[in-house]
Parts: sequence; structure tokens; C-alpha cells
Amino acid sequence: MSSPPSSAGFSRLSTLIASVPPLLAASVGLLLHTRNAEQVAQIAAGVTALLMAGLPLLQRSTTADCRRAAGPAAEVVPVHGPRPRIMPSPRTVVLTTALGVAAFWLLYLLTTWLGLGSLGYWSGEYPDDPSAVHRAVALRSLPVLLPGVFVVAVAMAHRLREAAKPVLLTTGVLYTVAVLVTNAVLVHHWGSEPLPENVYVPLLLGALAWLVSLTAHWYAARTQEVFDVLQAVRVELRRGAADSAGRAEESAGVE
Repeated sequence: MSSPPSSAGFSRLSTLIASVPPLLAASVGLLLHTRNAEQVAQIAAGVTALLMAGLPLLQRSTTADCRRAAGPAAEVVPVHGPRPRIMPSPRTVVLTTALGVAAFWLLYLLTTWLGLGSLGYWSGEYPDDPSAVHRAVALRSLPVLLPGVFVVAVAMAHRLREAAKPVLLTTGVLYTVAVLVTNAVLVHHWGSEPLPENVYVPLLLGALAWLVSLTAHWYAARTQEVFDVLQAVRVELRRGAADSAGRAEESAGVE
């Protein structure tokens, strides 16, 4: 039987995982800038900054939900045995909604750029019809966009539990509005002619995102037990790391 990971090892792994999103965001931003997509890069950088600032807050909020559900006599939800019902706080709901919209929006920006690249973005070869470009880019972005939406929606549903379905609907609506506003801003910035695709493509993408979110909600409901166990283990390991650090400080003070 294998032994559980040590607190120090868990801390190092958490640090490594936490460093991936900022490095990835910086790499994507640099690549976008070098490929003459300055406006998309600036929007993507802003959305990424929102995600990076909000994720630690969401983590603390969900941990507080677990501890509150465990009751005043316990600091964490027990790993073994029956676990209390965990209800997300209003703060968790708001943070999850905001970060979900930001994640969907960032996925849209990056997959749109990938779709442009597959149309010959680097060589500068585009179809002559701008409407055809919009439709082709949207179709080519779907194989990456929809799986990404599914993963984000599952993560949201795991944390929100019974409150997940209305929040996912709200997230899909706000995501659609964000894409519509982005298109309007870019059309104005570039001085290009508004196209019907600037409106109906985001509406279709928003509808698809909602359908994928429904599937994610169904999947999350069936894997909630596993997620709760992993959450309890994570909180327990963090508490063990904090206890070890406190004992080390006490020993150093005695010496």
C-alpha cells in the first residue's frame, strides 16, 4: 500500500501547477504580439490577469465552505466516512461566475486566433469574403473551444453543487454578451464594416456553450463524490503542512 504524499511534496507540486497558467498566458501573449494581433493580445492579457487574481480568492472561499460545513468542532471535511452537505457561499457563487465568464471568454479569444491561423494567418492568405472568414474561423475553433468549455463548466459545477445549473446559464449569457461587445469594439477599432456574423456567430457559440455546460453539469453530478474526497485530502495536506511549519518555528524558538 503506497503512503500518502508528504506535505512538502504536495506544496512543491501545488507551486509548480500554480506557475503553469501565468507562464502559458505570457507565452500566448508574446506569440500574439509577434503575429500582429495586438488588440486580441491586449484583451487576452486583461482577461488572463482577471483569472490569475481571482483564482486564489475562489480557492480560499471554497475551502471556507468546506470548513463551515464541517462544523465548529472540525477544521476540515472528513476524508473518510459520511461528509456534511457543503453549500457554496454567495462569495463562492459570485467568484465562480465571474471567473467562469473570464475563462470562457479567454477560450474564445485564443481559439479564434487559432482559427485565423489555420486559415493562413501567418502567410496572410484569407478568403476574399469577410463573412466566409468569420464562419470558417468559428467552425475551426469549435474542436478546441467546446472541450475547454466542458472542462471549465465541470470545475464550476463541482464547486457550486446544487447552485450550478442557474450559474452555468448565467455564465453562458454573460459570455455571449462579452463576445458581442468584443466584436463591436474590434469592428470600431479597425474601422471595418459590421457583418451579420458579428452578431449571430456569438449567439450560436453561446447556445453551444450552454449545451456543453448542461453535459458538464450532468458529468459533475456523477463525479461529485470523487471531487469532494480530493478536496478533503487537499485541505488536510495543507493543514498538515501548516502544522509542520508551526512546530518547526516553535522548535527554532526553543533552541
